[in-house]
Amino acid sequence: METFESEFPALWEILRATNDPQDRTVLTCDECFAIMEYLADCAVAGAKREAIFAAAQKHLARCPDCRIEHAERIQALEKLSRQSKE
Repeated sequence: METFESEFPALWEILRATNDPQDRTVLTCDECFAIMEYLADCAVAGAKREAIFAAAQKHLARCPDCRIEHAERIQALEKLSRQSKE
């Protein structure tokens, strides 16, 4: 898997931060723009975020290869996130 360095956090990091149960998340303008851009793309395409997530979850539930790939991707991204904070 090819990765690249960016001065901005990845969209997955921004979205994960917004799941703070105590709602302490304060987004920067760039982070907010990244989320709005994704949501706008979904809206223009007629896609509903919940439906996209549900379809992916349904597929992962029945496809062991994708489930493994997904788990490995999460682990790799979490490792990168930890390393960037060191």
